[in-house]
Amino acid sequence: MNKKILTIGVVILVLVIGAFYFVKNSEIQNNTTENPTKISVALDWLPYAMHSGLYVAKERGYFADEELDVDRHAPADAATILQTVAQGRDNFGLNYQPDVLLARSEGLPVVSVAALTQHSLAALMTLQESGLKRPRDLKGKRIGHAGVPLERLLFDTILKNDGVKNGIEDVQFTNVGYDALTGLLAGQLDAASVYYTNQPIIAENQGRKVNIMKVTDYGVPDYYDLVIVTNEDMIKNNPKTVERFLRAATKGYKEAAANPKEAIQLMKKLNPELDTAVADKEVLLEAPIWIANNGIFGWQEESRWLNFAQWMKDGGLLTKPVDARQAFTNSFVESLK
Repeated sequence: MNKKILTIGVVILVLVIGAFYFVKNSEIQNNTTENPTKISVALDWLPYAMHSGLYVAKERGYFADEELDVDRHAPADAATILQTVAQGRDNFGLNYQPDVLLARSEGLPVVSVAALTQHSLAALMTLQESGLKRPRDLKGKRIGHAGVPLERLLFDTILKNDGVKNGIEDVQFTNVGYDALTGLLAGQLDAASVYYTNQPIIAENQGRKVNIMKVTDYGVPDYYDLVIVTNEDMIKNNPKTVERFLRAATKGYKEAAANPKEAIQLMKKLNPELDTAVADKEVLLEAPIWIANNGIFGWQEESRWLNFAQWMKDGGLLTKPVDARQAFTNSFVESLK
């Protein structure tokens, strides 16, 4: 009888312990699901094709799988992105390699943790009807730009490298904000500063044929036009969160690269104002440059950071010392390959 009582007691004890751990594990899972880590991501612009991987990651649940609640937003002023990321008001931001170098030279502790584009997108665009096909043809002509300091060095370089002796000084280099495309189509400009994956599509959709002069075809060292940045504190104190965010983003961008038009349709569902007549074509140009030649999404070459920093310094754009090696890291994307 004592053995039976002992046996029953053991069984009851096992059941109680099992029930306790089941409830405890359920509580942990529920807390994780109900209280995911909130992440703020500052986009570089209003939603466009370049952001499609982030939308795929959100809609497919890749961020949720990593227990993240991701808020994507376009800031009122894109020039503030690196400041808000440096201060921790945004956990991540989309910005540009040249701007990261400039920010670090000013002491902002921002770091690129992934390259979103493997190449520069900067170009000058002219209308085919103008007969202006290359930089040397633009001597004395009207070039509209957005007022970004980098543009002056970019276009001064390609003009000089194509035989325009005094570079920018030999053209009418006019700051028109973000209306360069409008000015070009209206005949007020002879050339416009553009991203070759975007404005040319808009022009051609309006029946205008264009010529594209990529800056990297005329001596500007290639660079990562768009990168994902965070700050040094985030990397030091919350590396697992950075890893989780990039793991989900990687899945989103790889899926978007494999099915670009589906990704745009998903974006359209979430952003009815998205112009799919542009985005459908834009994503076909951008998707091939999301993933590096080694197959790793976000990979960054040290030589490209060093070479571009030296080019900026030689051109007078970087006036304060900066260690380009500290401006980026592959430690996260490499672990996700």
